[in-house]
Amino acid sequence: MTQSFTRIDELTDMAPRRIVIYSHDTYGLGHLRRNIALAEALVRINRSVRVIIMTGSRVASSFNTSRGIELVELPPVIKVGPDEYESYGVSIPLSLIKRARAAIIKDIVVRFNPDIFYVDHSPLGMSKELLGVLDFLVLAHPKIHRVIGLRDVIDSPTNLGQSWATDGVLDAIARYYHAVFVFGEEAIYDLRKNYSIPESVKLRYLSYLGKPEFIEAGVRRAEFFANASSDQGYFLVTGGGGGDAQEVCEVGIEVGKVIQVPTLVVAGPLMEVHALAHLRRLIGDAANISLIDFELNIEVLLSKSRVALSMAGYNTTVELAAARVPALYLPRIYPRQEQLIRAKIFEKLGFGRVVDLSRWEIERISQEVMHFWSEPILSSQISVNMSAIPKFASQIVVPDLVDFDRACDSAETTP
Repeated sequence: MTQSFTRIDELTDMAPRRIVIYSHDTYGLGHLRRNIALAEALVRINRSVRVIIMTGSRVASSFNTSRGIELVELPPVIKVGPDEYESYGVSIPLSLIKRARAAIIKDIVVRFNPDIFYVDHSPLGMSKELLGVLDFLVLAHPKIHRVIGLRDVIDSPTNLGQSWATDGVLDAIARYYHAVFVFGEEAIYDLRKNYSIPESVKLRYLSYLGKPEFIEAGVRRAEFFANASSDQGYFLVTGGGGGDAQEVCEVGIEVGKVIQVPTLVVAGPLMEVHALAHLRRLIGDAANISLIDFELNIEVLLSKSRVALSMAGYNTTVELAAARVPALYLPRIYPRQEQLIRAKIFEKLGFGRVVDLSRWEIERISQEVMHFWSEPILSSQISVNMSAIPKFASQIVVPDLVDFDRACDSAETTP
């Protein structure tokens, strides 16, 4: 359900600095969690900042945010294939859902009149739903700065090249956006080279978006669970949002039975009820294995684990690396190659190993887990820059939009 516009109008009256974040959230939790972390950083660096996050996540109401941040829920859709979407939970054609979402997005932008319109990941929006509002902003509100944020890896160069060429994405980025922020490092994965982005499009690498310095509300529950699980740490199994995490959880449970160390399985809030019931039956009477469906402050559980088996979504991979927890990666390979590419990158960097289920049996995976269990501390020489949150906040929250342009330009040379 969409939040009341009365509250949005109140925010407008109070706000000397206003930012709208578009978070399409058609699968998983990663986009919403990253955008909330960025918004929290913005209001902490300047208490007068007001942020509206428009999200398509069906679990958005589970998240608590600080004063000055509003979550507006768009009608949810779900990704079912490469650039293919369906309405979620209702028998309404996607065309009508798309029209409703586009109307809500435009209405919020008009009412809130932001200084910055920040788009996460999808330059044209879900199924090109942003084209109308982007054209409107260019023609009617050219002073609203438009920023696109991209993660370190999007898909394989071949797949993304075909998709972007078909949709005219590179031309759209050049036309609609004043700045392109990249949450990664050029030396680790060069977006311009891999995705044939022309030099005319300026990329601002902010480094990786690791665990924020602030502690979110409700973190005590996660700390209590983590501390109560075991004083020697635990083997953590996580599938991110949980929508397609049944396989990684099944593998983790089987490994937990073999290695007999404390094992914590976090299924994710998007896992279907029948899949959760199946996992509970699989655990049976294994006393060393615990299962929870969702933890809002998952980064606390990640940081207190000794070794992890996970998929290779951006948030989980980067947060494990930030916490210096070695990991075995079981990446999603469809509909995008993103997780497989990222898993191989972080394996090469020394943060873990990629699991190949076509060749690895449970015994082999168990041996790898126990190798990391016996040597859980990663070498200090294994590291990546995790300063994206303060860099993002310092460039967005500036006295005026001329300073914003200067801050963006300075990011070209900021290490």
